[in-house]
Amino acid sequence: MQKHFSTLGIWLMLFAAAIALFPATLLAATPADADLTWPMLGVAGTVNAIFQNRVLTAAVNKMRPVKTHVLDLIFGRKKRQLSGLFAWDIKSSSERLLKNIRVSEAAQVTDKTGRKTVTCQAPRFAEKRHISAADLESMRAFGEQAAPELMKERLADEQFDMRMDVDRTREFMAIKALSGQVVDESGAVIVDYNFPAAQKPVLAGTAKWTDAASNPVKNIRSWKKYIGDRVGVDKYVAICGSKAMDALIENPAALELLKYNAGKQLADEGRIAFLAGCAIEEYYGTYKDAAGVRQQLIPDNVFAIVGIASDNAAELYAPVVDLKAAGGVGKGKAADLFFSKSWEVEDPSGRWVKVESRPLPVLFQPECVIWIEVCDA
Repeated sequence: MQKHFSTLGIWLMLFAAAIALFPATLLAATPADADLTWPMLGVAGTVNAIFQNRVLTAAVNKMRPVKTHVLDLIFGRKKRQLSGLFAWDIKSSSERLLKNIRVSEAAQVTDKTGRKTVTCQAPRFAEKRHISAADLESMRAFGEQAAPELMKERLADEQFDMRMDVDRTREFMAIKALSGQVVDESGAVIVDYNFPAAQKPVLAGTAKWTDAASNPVKNIRSWKKYIGDRVGVDKYVAICGSKAMDALIENPAALELLKYNAGKQLADEGRIAFLAGCAIEEYYGTYKDAAGVRQQLIPDNVFAIVGIASDNAAELYAPVVDLKAAGGVGKGKAADLFFSKSWEVEDPSGRWVKVESRPLPVLFQPECVIWIEVCDA
């Protein structure tokens, strides 16, 4: 009996020493301790660790698959919301009060001193892709060391494509906000800022920039004054379509003022990059509508001038409605802009991978924008 206890004691001592000397080895298989980003998983990572929601969410939030120039330039400020019901204040100038803003059937507009509060439901963009069991098995055929790396590449490709779709939609909504209405891909209005005619002028007759009698510089200075009289501005930028830029390049009045440096601008940039105290960017970007027809994100004949300041615009985003999301609705935790998860299915056997986001670009001071049609479409 004494010998039995002595042997047991030796084994217990050896086991305790092993834990003390090699804790990382014994605990390496714990899912909660898995690394949270693709680069940190390494070759030694397991396929199961790759599919953790935290890993997928961290990875998709680091991706930048498409250029979202208008979103980054004008709506670069991000504001996290606590629920799927967005509410934000819009400021109006002392000259007039904004009309009620139609956001949806359930929208409410509440008057406040010098402001109006707008509420609407956050849009939801979610997409999922299926990875079959056969695909997973084929990756394991390359060996246990290679399988995690192959799976990371496959997941990254799927997430990249899904994030690209969401980012393109975010850019689409940002540009639509500059036109006075935020709409979804079907054309349904999410937010209507009810721009007055002064904020959406259509040049006609000799005022069109394609007419030799027109004066774009005078127009731009007038539009800047309209914005500057109503909102605070740090700088002015303009986003325009290709026909608007063509009209500006060929306009005699603009070229006369730029005759000493227009050549350099055109040679270096292929466009007029700065005029009348306003940086001008010719926008290239398209999307395919529901019918599969390619459309310009900025209409060719539009010149949109924006007064940029820290409190004029932002992109709101809501927590996703998903029980698996650490920062989901009702969890009381900080949400990420994007959420991603994976789950197994029985038939067809395999895994789904999902990417979801609930963003909305908004104007806190809608009078910071003027959207002009400067020539024929």
